[in-house]
Amino acid sequence: MDSEKKEPQPNAKKEKVGTDGLTKKERRALKVQAKQPQENNIAADVKTNNTENKQNEKGLPTTKENKLTDKERRKLEWEKKLAEQKIAADTEDSKGTLSKAELKAKRREQQEAQRLAKSAVKTEIKPVQKTGEPHSSQPAPEKEKKLEIKKVTPKKETTKTSHAHKVQLVQHLYTNNLKSECKLLAIHKDIHPAFIKLGVQYSNKTILGSNARCLGLLSAVKHLVDDIHTPPKQEFCRYLESVLKACTVYLQECRPFAVSMTNALRHFKLQLTQIDNNLKDNEKRARLQDVIDVYINDDIKKAGDAISMKVNEKITNGDIILTYGCSSLIRKILLEAHKDGKKFEVVVIDGRPLFEGREMVRRLVEAGIKCTYILINAVSYIMNSVSKVLLGAHALLTNGYVMSRIGTAQVALVAQAYNKPVLVCCETYKFSERVQTDSFVYNEIDDPDKLCAVDSSQDHSPLSNWKNTNKLTPLNLLYDVTPPHLVTAVVTEIAILPCTSVPVVLRINANDAV
Repeated sequence: MDSEKKEPQPNAKKEKVGTDGLTKKERRALKVQAKQPQENNIAADVKTNNTENKQNEKGLPTTKENKLTDKERRKLEWEKKLAEQKIAADTEDSKGTLSKAELKAKRREQQEAQRLAKSAVKTEIKPVQKTGEPHSSQPAPEKEKKLEIKKVTPKKETTKTSHAHKVQLVQHLYTNNLKSECKLLAIHKDIHPAFIKLGVQYSNKTILGSNARCLGLLSAVKHLVDDIHTPPKQEFCRYLESVLKACTVYLQECRPFAVSMTNALRHFKLQLTQIDNNLKDNEKRARLQDVIDVYINDDIKKAGDAISMKVNEKITNGDIILTYGCSSLIRKILLEAHKDGKKFEVVVIDGRPLFEGREMVRRLVEAGIKCTYILINAVSYIMNSVSKVLLGAHALLTNGYVMSRIGTAQVALVAQAYNKPVLVCCETYKFSERVQTDSFVYNEIDDPDKLCAVDSSQDHSPLSNWKNTNKLTPLNLLYDVTPPHLVTAVVTEIAILPCTSVPVVLRINANDAV
């Protein structure tokens, strides 16, 4: 019975066969075999895409003919890295072996080679432009470059020739002054005739002295205020300020401004900005003329009278007073002291090339004052017989230094060696906020030919041909700076003050102006 029951089991384990004659396992195997070629095709496409992307990034061609295997690609990358390392090593070795000068020379050679290449390209382009081909955008900048080169080359030649007879220490002081009146009139047509005349007088040195130059400027400004007419739709003061600026620029081209002139112009411009705009033009003219008249009367004339009164108190009978050059304020002091009946003598020291002392001697002798005239090289021989020294000033600086005509510092130095009192007479409107300790930072240079022209009986000066010799450069400075320890006191309209009191006076004047 048991054997009969166990025999049908193997028949139960047999798989069923379908209508197509295949079992389940056989059907699955067929499906797997059908899917494998599709997956292999997709994987191959992905690999090709990745390789093409990498080749695009590295700059390699992506065509089917130029495709590289992985090994070949790796070899190329490795060779590139080795080449870059070799180049870097060569440059480092060259930098280590060569000096800085050799490296600079190599760079210059490379730059010159590049310039030559550019010039060769330009020369190749030039005949193409002449034929008239339609290249309208290229020839315009090339022509501009040619013009710029032509302009630059003569400038270098002029600078070489102009610096041949210039002192390097004061090279910043040289200016190209306009000398001929015709050139001045031709260039400056829109400037008032009073300023043109004044500029010619400044350049020819017919007007000398700080006070005389300031008075000439203020009189020219008065003429300008009288004659100016504002165009329509413009305000009087603003238009006057613009015209005055052009005129002052012209004067500075003729000769640099003195400190007195700058202070006077500053005062006038300040008053110009404070005038009421609601007034009529005639009323504005009248007020501006009053401003100029008051400034001349108070700051120049009355200040000179006050200084002369204070110095006359220091002059006694029998004094021998030494002065240098021709100062209008010193001349006024001496003439008023002579009118008061005081008996004294004057020693006038003079120097080349302007010889201002001759005019001083002429004026004093006409008034009946006994005078002695010597040159500055003999000042030490006569200083022992002098009782006091009176000097004029171009300006008084903030640090106490006195700026005056050249030679003043030498006279003060000799006076201190002989223990003689040195009084500097200077109005407060000549005080300057500038600080200076030498004569080279700020000064004025005159024509060097005046130094070479000797005032003697000789027909020709031995220095007349100095321009033909490269080793001779005459320097004609107009001003020098006297240190405060060489000056006993400064006589002003306020009081007799030390040189160090200049900042206090400037502060007081600033507060009064406000």
